[in-house]
Amino acid sequence: MREEDILNDILKDKIINQCFYNESLLENKNPEVRNVFMEARDDETRDIVRLQQKVERIHNNSSSINKIFTTKDD
Repeated sequence: MREEDILNDILKDKIINQCFYNESLLENKNPEVRNVFMEARDDETRDIVRLQQKVERIHNNSSSINKIFTTKDD
């Protein structure tokens, strides 16, 4: 499995977690519990942004290499 594929899998899990925290945030009235879910959601959001940037860098780097080293399609 390529690094980009692994990062995309992690990214999908992070997005699912973020959705869970958002839903839990809406369902709870307790301010302390809501605060915990907001912090967890915000942590996931930061992770998602970093992962998206890393995937984009990997994708751009591989695209540059592919332009230089083309492969023959059979």
